[in-house]
Parts: sequence; structure tokens; C-alpha cells
Amino acid sequence: MFQKMTNSCFRNRWKLWFFVCLSFFLNEKLAGQMPVFRPFNLKEFKQSGITKIFQSKSGWVWMGGKNVLLRFDGQEFEQISWPDSLADNLQITAISEIRDTLWLGFSNGNICFLPQPGGLPFPFLTEKNGKHALQIWQPEEGSPARAITDFASDATGGFWFSTYGEGLYCLKTNRLYQFNAADDKLSGDEIYSLAADGQGKIWAATDHGISICSMPQDGKKSVHSFGVADGLPDEIIPTLCPDSGGNMWIGTDQKGVCFFDVQKQRITFQTADWQFGAVTSLAVVNESELWIGTASNGVIRLDIQTGILTTMTENLPLQHDKIHGLLTDLEGGLWVVAEKSGVFRANARFSLLPNDFGNVQAVLKDSRHRLWAGGERGLFLFENGKFRQVLPHPENIISLFQSRLASGESEIWAGSFGKGVFILSPEGKFLKKLDEKNGLVNGSILSIAGSGDKIWLASLGGVTQIDVGHRTLGDGQKPTAVQSPMSKIQSLPSLGSNYIYKVYADRRGRIWFGTDGNGLAVLDSPEASGQVRHFTSANGLPLKTVLSIAEDLAGRIWFTVSGQGLFCLDGEKFRHFGKEERLHSLEISSLAVAGSGELVISYPDGLDLLNPETDHLFFFDAETGIPVAETNLNAAFSDESGNVWMGTSQGILRVASGNFRFIIDPKTQFTTISLFQKPFDFQSKKSFAHDENYLAFDFIGLWYAQPTSVRYRFRLEGFDPDWKISKEHIASYPNLQPGNYIFRVQSSEHGRFEGTEEASFSFKIRRPFWAEWWFLLPAAGLFFFLILKFVKNREARLRRVEKLTQEKIASQFETLKSQINPHFLFNSFNTLITIIEENPKIAVEYVEHLSDFFRTIMVYREKDLIPIQEELELVKNFNFLLKKRFEDNFQLVSNINGQQGFVMPLTLQMLVENAVKHNIISKTRPLKIEIFVENGEFLVVKNNIQRKIKPESGTHFGLQSLMKRYKLLGQRQVEVVDDGAFFMVKVPIL
Repeated sequence: MFQKMTNSCFRNRWKLWFFVCLSFFLNEKLAGQMPVFRPFNLKEFKQSGITKIFQSKSGWVWMGGKNVLLRFDGQEFEQISWPDSLADNLQITAISEIRDTLWLGFSNGNICFLPQPGGLPFPFLTEKNGKHALQIWQPEEGSPARAITDFASDATGGFWFSTYGEGLYCLKTNRLYQFNAADDKLSGDEIYSLAADGQGKIWAATDHGISICSMPQDGKKSVHSFGVADGLPDEIIPTLCPDSGGNMWIGTDQKGVCFFDVQKQRITFQTADWQFGAVTSLAVVNESELWIGTASNGVIRLDIQTGILTTMTENLPLQHDKIHGLLTDLEGGLWVVAEKSGVFRANARFSLLPNDFGNVQAVLKDSRHRLWAGGERGLFLFENGKFRQVLPHPENIISLFQSRLASGESEIWAGSFGKGVFILSPEGKFLKKLDEKNGLVNGSILSIAGSGDKIWLASLGGVTQIDVGHRTLGDGQKPTAVQSPMSKIQSLPSLGSNYIYKVYADRRGRIWFGTDGNGLAVLDSPEASGQVRHFTSANGLPLKTVLSIAEDLAGRIWFTVSGQGLFCLDGEKFRHFGKEERLHSLEISSLAVAGSGELVISYPDGLDLLNPETDHLFFFDAETGIPVAETNLNAAFSDESGNVWMGTSQGILRVASGNFRFIIDPKTQFTTISLFQKPFDFQSKKSFAHDENYLAFDFIGLWYAQPTSVRYRFRLEGFDPDWKISKEHIASYPNLQPGNYIFRVQSSEHGRFEGTEEASFSFKIRRPFWAEWWFLLPAAGLFFFLILKFVKNREARLRRVEKLTQEKIASQFETLKSQINPHFLFNSFNTLITIIEENPKIAVEYVEHLSDFFRTIMVYREKDLIPIQEELELVKNFNFLLKKRFEDNFQLVSNINGQQGFVMPLTLQMLVENAVKHNIISKTRPLKIEIFVENGEFLVVKNNIQRKIKPESGTHFGLQSLMKRYKLLGQRQVEVVDDGAFFMVKVPIL
């Protein structure tokens, strides 16, 4: 393959050097035209010596230096902490992203990795290493001992990294293979750069040429090397840069750059007589420019189509600096890392060529890629790095045009203000002047257009049509004068205005006119039979003064109306763009269409770029990196490469043809997601407990052109009823209820969010276990069971209460009845009579106790429970009556001292009365009743048994009723003990 490549190079060498010489001749043409480089404040990290820069697919810009790794969002630098085990005083020597993982190489041979959003795709990164933090990768075979210089991946999934001194390594199927010069014929073990070509092979740039390596199968190495003998212009190759087609740009130590076409397998371009020293870095911008970083001469731009080199002017800080790195970001911006000056970013699409003659009112880039500029001080041609006057006398030039003759020659037409049109040869030689004496309707030529052999001149007095035929006009020839075009065709209306600001020829041969006060007009055919049509309104809006006209790639006609903004005519349908469509201003200076299809809309203070297919608008001004320049009316020209050139008050502004591979909206990313203000790994955690319900989202729209212009639209589906629009990049949601949610956020730099990139985070807040079906179902069953049990227990309790009430009433009745029965009253009265005769004073006391006794019975019979001490007072009154009756034959002993608790009313009185009722009481057989507490739980009434020979008749209701009532209360039961000697009743203390 390389022999074929070498032979092909030598066979075509004469063609190659012809092109090289031509490119060298053109190199000086645009020297000094550069974009605006904006510096970033890195004073805090100045001592770190930033040398590496890289942008990941997620949009973050990463910078590496000595002991520092920075992540940049356009406004703030975030320093990433290093692993503790990493040595001090290390320089980051390589940064790359391979399969969603950021890889860092260090000066001591260490390699670290940082997973990016998307997970851990490398099988050799273990779960322990898989945390989303910077960690050291330690291959089983061991780490290199020399500096890591670059990373790459091939078409078969191989992971490659290079060193300066140990050659090249390839990790495949979890095994690490080494390529070196001694064993594998590598060009050299000192490798500067790696790159993958369009065939998936790895290019290694070394001190001794280039090696193209591959490993189609595990352990099967393939190395093809070539150097100066094979056509390389230099032996030392510091850097490589692939283009979008997989071809390779090669930067050399002393011979500039060359281009290797992978399909043709040969070098097809090379810079000649390179005088800018060693190339340190390369970057392709817009697929039309190659930016070259040098070791001592800053950055240089190479126009890929023409081979023209553009060097930096003296007033740029990067001019004599060493360039460590170049980066083309996702927006098409160019980043430069310089040793002394620091880090810069430029919008490489915009550059300004200053001049020394002031305001540029007309601009033209001819077929030889030379710039023509017209101004108040004359007509100028840019050659050998400077402008030169080409007219014999300075004239006020306000329009420019290049005619194309059938003979293949061309002429430069320069319209002046008041002096007609000047015709020059392509070399700038004055040929002819046409004015009103030659038949022009007016000498102030505002615009010039051509279609076929006809040229149209728009002026302050109407339009002149000139038929140039197959040769230039001689002195005896006059153009055809048309006052208010086609006035000699009577059936056609005139343009309605003598002031014609713009004449434009579209690709179909139609001629369009922008009039002063009478809208847009079109001549469908330039032939004599053609008719002029007028458009004086669009969608109900009157069209008056039309200033600029352009045709996009789809054939739609765009035009501007003074004070009304932008209009589009698609067939017979009009569309209007104004403030509501985010147009920057209704006063537009000029229109032009770039090669990418974008419409370039200029204003005195900036530019709008409009994608006519998506209606995407973005405004560029000084804040976004465009050179400060006030554009002039209709001073715009689109060249054959699709670049747009604009005349301004400060010089000539170039808008490079865009490339739609670049993003047109911010890259939306989450920075952190926090739970109760504590960040967590949102790549893995998607489910939360019911009380983990306070989430906060921190997000960003990465847009380096103008980060302060970014606005956000976010919504939490499942919570927010609609979108929220804010400039803030934080959203918090406390007290979220269980459910499924999706947080969605979009960012926009122009205020319209339809079709913009979106970041989302889906998560779930789980219900508490008591809200889960597997808990609710049995819980509901248990609940209904408990309700049913409660109802049944309540019914049973009500029945017990009812029965208890009945028993209580019955007991009260029996007690009362027993107290007022004839025997008790008879005995009480007999005792009283006896006492009255013997001791009247005691009789009075007896009556009082008897009265208290009956009164207490009447009071307590209504209560459910009474304290034990009150019950004992009742028993004492009863005991007084019994003692007067039986004297010493009856003894009642109470051993209760301050016992707390309750009993049913008349319980003790009833038990004492039962003992008196059923036992013999005499002098020889006294009755002794004891009342005491047992174990703190029972009141015990105990008496000796001496049953009567003839028991008194009764219902036996008292003791049975007492036992039933205690049972209904659900408390401990009344116990009755009869051992033949003693009779005891144990009543529970309540």
C-alpha cells in the first residue's frame, strides 16, 4: 500500500508543486484577517500551566495542566478533585473521550478515567472503579513509566494510548498489547499524537515519521510506517488531525502542514516555503479552514479550498506565543491554549479585514479569490497584504459586480454615486466609464445584477438594461436605456418609482427590483416580451420601500422592507418575520445567503443567522465574538465558496460558510441532582422512599458563544401543569407525593424552545409500605374484622350493662327490702326500747346511727361504685346497731388501714348482714366477723360458722346478685370459701 502511495506521490509531483506554488502566491493575499479572540480569566490557575483542552460529547470543555483538571461551562471553572493515591506535581499530558468515558494521561505514565453520562461501557472497569469520580486505572499488566501523550479507539473496539518513550499500547479483549520500534517496526517509540482515519486504523505521529497500526484480531499486529523517503515533507510529526471524511491533516516540525487523502492513498496538498516554525496543533473549522498552532508564531489560518494562509496582525496577543492546543467546539468555535497569553475562544465564522480608507460601501470577491472594496475614497483591490487604489481618480463607489462573458473573460463593474459605472479588467485596468451621456437613466448606481448577456443597473432614476453580448462595450456602443423599466412596452405598468434600491437576478433568470415606495417588482423574463409584476402587500401588510433581496438554496425569495422587517416569497405565498419571530430589528442593512443555506441578515449592530428550513434564528454581536463593525446598506456579497463578505465602517467582515454538523442550540446537561440538598449519583439512583421527597435539579445549557443569553424551560411531569420559563438554572420540589415523575428541561439561546435539545430525569417516589396493595389488602381485612369485633363487643357490653343495671336495681330493692323487713325493724325497736329505759342518752345516739344507716342506704343505692373507706363508714354504723343489739356476743374486726380502691355499694354491709342472719349469736357462742385485705386485691369478709338449727327463710338473692354483678363488670370474680369452720367471701377491689 505504501509503495503504491509513494509512486503515486512522485508521479504527480509536478502537479502537486504547481498547486503548492499557486497556494504560496495566494498566501499573502489575506494576511491579517482574523476573528476576535476572547480571553478567559484563569488567574487563579495561572501557575498550573494549562496545556491541554478537550470538549466531551456532553458539551463540557475540559482543561488540564499541572496538578489541575478544570471543567468549564462558559462562565465558571470547576476544579475536579484528584484521587489521593495520585502523585503530586503531575502534568496532564492527554485528554480524550472514548465510549462515554473521559480519559486523562499524566506525565508519569498514570492513566485516570472519569465516566460521563451514559454509564461505564468498558468491561475492564470494575464496579468498584465505576463510581462517577476521577479514578486511577491500573491495568493488570502494569502502567507505563513514560508520559501518556494521546488516546484513540479503532473500528474493532480496540482502546489505544501512546507514550513518549514506550511506544504504543492497545487494549483488546481485556488484554494489553505493546507496539514498539524494536519488535514491531514502529516508526519510533516517542509518539506525539494519535488519530483514527476513515478506515478505522490508528495513525501514530513520531519523531521518525508516521506509523499506521491496527489489530484486526487479538494479538495480530499490523504496522505500516512511512517517512520522508515515502513523501512526507518532514521526519518529525508533532500532531495529526482527521477531517470529517477520515482523511488526515499532518503537522510537521519545520515544513508546515500537508494533507493525506485516505481514498487516493497519497498526499494531495502541502504548504511551500513554510516560515512559521514547528506546528504544535491543528483544528479543522467548518470543513473549510484548517487552523494551525505553532511553537512561536501563534495561530495561522489555512483556507482549505484556495490554500491561502492568513497570519495574525501585530495587535493580537497570540501573534508570537507558543500554542499548546487547539479545539473546535460543538458550536464551531475555535479555542486556543497559549503558553503566555492563556486560553482564548474565537467565533471563527466571523473575521474582519481592516483597511486604511474608511467606510466600505460595496464588496466583491472575484473568480480569482481577490477582494474588491468600494468606498467614498475610491475602488480598491486587496493584493499582497494591502489595498491599492485601481481607478485613475478617487470616486465614491457604492456598488460592485463581476460580469461573465461568453468568451470566458469577465469584467469588474463599479457603480458610483453620481458618476455612472466604471468597467475594469480582472487585473484592475480601467476600461470604460458609462454615464448618462452613454444612455444611463441616472449616474447614481445603487445596485448591479446580471443574467445571461444582460446587465441591470438600479439607480436613483430607474433601471438601465445593458446587453453586453459576447464582448465588452466599445466607445461607439450605447446601452439600452429603460426609464422605469420596460416603459417602451406600453401594456406593462411602470415600477412606480424612480428610486430603485436593489436589483437582483435569481437562478431562474428572473430580475427582481426593490423600489422606494412601490414594493417588490419582478421581471419574469428579461426578454422584450417580459412583463413586470408588482407585489404591494403581503398577508395584509403594505409593502413600500424594499431595500434588499436574496434567493435561498430552495429558490425562495427573501426581501426586506424598511421598518417592517423580513419577508419570504415562496411561490405565491408570503411569510413575515418580525419581532414576534425573534428578529433582532426591523431595520435591516443587507441580505445574503451563505453556502450552508443560512440567510445572513445584517444590522448596524450585529447579524442574525436564519436557517430557512427550521426558522432558527441566532443573533451575533460583539458579545458573541463578532468583530465590532457597522454594516452598510446592501454591501454584501456571497462568493463561490459560500462565504459572505460585508462592507462595514471598520473594514470588510467575513461570515464563513457554516456547517450544520455544528449544534445550533445549547447542550442541556444536569450538573447535580440533590436529595434534601445533598447531591447523589443520579445516573444510578432512580427510585426513592416515600420520605425522600425533596429533590432539587441543577442544570445548564452549555453555549459558549454567549452563555448569558441562555434561557430555560422546565417541567416536572406528574406535578407541574405546564412549562416554566426562567433564566435561573435551579428548580426544587419539596414534599413530592408518591408517584412516577419525569423532570424535563430545555435550553435556548434565542427564546424559542420548540425542537431544542432536552435533558430529562425519570424517577419514582415509592409509596410507604402501609400504602402498598400487599399491605392494604390484609390491613383492610383486619380493619373490618376489628370493626366487626368491636360492634359485637359493644353489643355484648351494652347487654352486660343492661343486665348489670337490672341486677343493681334488683339488689338495691332486695337490700332495701331486707332493711325494712319486720324482723330488722322489730329487733331495732326492741333494742331501742331497752336502751331508752336504761340509758336515754345512748338511745338518742342509737337513733342517730339508725337514721344515718338508712340515709346512707338511700344515697349509695344510686351509685355504681363507692370508695372502700366510705363503705367501711357504712359498716361502722351498721356495727353500732348490731353491738347495741347483741352486745359482746357480736364482734366486728376491721383490719383495713387506708386501702384505696372501690367496691359496689352496700357490699360489706350485705355480707355482714348475711353472717348475722345465718349464724347463732349468743353468750356461749359469740359471732366474730373479720374484714381484711388479701394480697392487695381482695376485700375478705370472714366469720366463724355456727349455723342456726332453723335457718331464716330468704331468697338467697344477695350473695348471688353480688357475684353476677362483678362478673358482668368483666373483673376478677367473687370467691366464696366454706371450709366448715369459717365462711369467707372475697370481693375484688376495683
